[in-house]
Amino acid sequence: MTLDRDTIDRRTVLRTLGVGGIAGIAGCTGSGGDGGDGGGDGDGGDSTTASNDGGSGGGGSSGDAEITLGLQADLTGPLSTYGFWFERVLNGYVAELNDADNGLNLELVVEDTATDGKQGATAFRKLAQQHEADFVIGSFSSGVNLATNPLAKQLKVPYFPSGSAPSTTGADGNRWVVRTAHNITQQAYLGVEWAVENLGTKWTVVYQDYAFGQQWLAALKEFLSGKGEIIAEIPVPIGTTDLNSYLNKVPDETEVLFSALILPSSINFLQQSADLNVPGQRFGDISSIEGVDIADIESAGQGASFLTGLPPALDSEANAHLREVAQVESAEENLVRQYWVAYEALSFIVKAVMESGWQSSDDHQSFIEWFETSPSVTESMEFPQGDKFIRGADHQAYMNRYISRISGTELETVAELELNEAPTEAEVDFTQESF
Repeated sequence: MTLDRDTIDRRTVLRTLGVGGIAGIAGCTGSGGDGGDGGGDGDGGDSTTASNDGGSGGGGSSGDAEITLGLQADLTGPLSTYGFWFERVLNGYVAELNDADNGLNLELVVEDTATDGKQGATAFRKLAQQHEADFVIGSFSSGVNLATNPLAKQLKVPYFPSGSAPSTTGADGNRWVVRTAHNITQQAYLGVEWAVENLGTKWTVVYQDYAFGQQWLAALKEFLSGKGEIIAEIPVPIGTTDLNSYLNKVPDETEVLFSALILPSSINFLQQSADLNVPGQRFGDISSIEGVDIADIESAGQGASFLTGLPPALDSEANAHLREVAQVESAEENLVRQYWVAYEALSFIVKAVMESGWQSSDDHQSFIEWFETSPSVTESMEFPQGDKFIRGADHQAYMNRYISRISGTELETVAELELNEAPTEAEVDFTQESF
């Protein structure tokens, strides 16, 4: 497959890759699916703590820094596989950092969100008030993120959400919220650029009929304008398992069949669209098949393509190190592909601590102002997912992505998508807010 670079916007370069032929790293993460706000007025569940008496001998400009790191984890509920892997990789990373002679001593404390907005907010409050967390890495659920954002400002605790709803670092954000992960807007921009060039211009979008799917639909409409068209919009209620009646509405002229669905609808989408021989090349976000063994969906998923942040099989030293930290090989639970989000959030926290001179919560202002300098990082052991930058105005990170395709029992990496500028202007400027 060959791409004509002259036809691509200067902000995005698509580099076609063969399997195993990737030299660098790039990417993004997940759908951030809200996962539903299942009921639960619980107190956030039992907390867990991991710490090491790490070397505090010298190193960073901040001197010896004692840091309590909170993790607002989706340990139960629809996104529990993310919570499992976020906690697992952070336990390993905290231990590694504490063993290094870098002047830091970290303690990790964890509270369960149950993938529920109300309980997620309670979990954050416990992390901030009971555990006195200095920083909190947030849930993969956008619903939990949005419920938590106001608390971050109220309690004055820097919050690093992992979900992908655009408004998290937009209208619903504030100066205490920093997203070092991707959002749906950049996902859609990169996906449209690649798919129009490689799959087709006539799209049908099958989407979950709530915020996650609706935001995907809106973003796809924006970036397809002038390049292609959405010929059918098919909303699917949350929890739907039988998609036949919806898939029968797909027009015959469909060239790209885009799925913005969450489990269990997303897996049934693959199986039932194959059974019905629904027209269109199937395309979507990797989060739709997270925690699923490709071998289990081999026949149904053949040829389906996905926007991916960091392909697990990517042959790089940094990715191999990340997998060691997360102890991937010894895990019994199905693997998600986006645990790098939590790992890199901690990398950014450590970098900001060291470069801002942070010593305690009294230094939170200078810590946050560091992110407002629009810092950028390159692929490294600390940032295995690849090059990225943070826009200072809205505290939103921008980064590269991959296209993965189901081929046999494997996810074949077929393209790298490079994002060098934000595809849209910032809707807000948090630097104008007072602390």
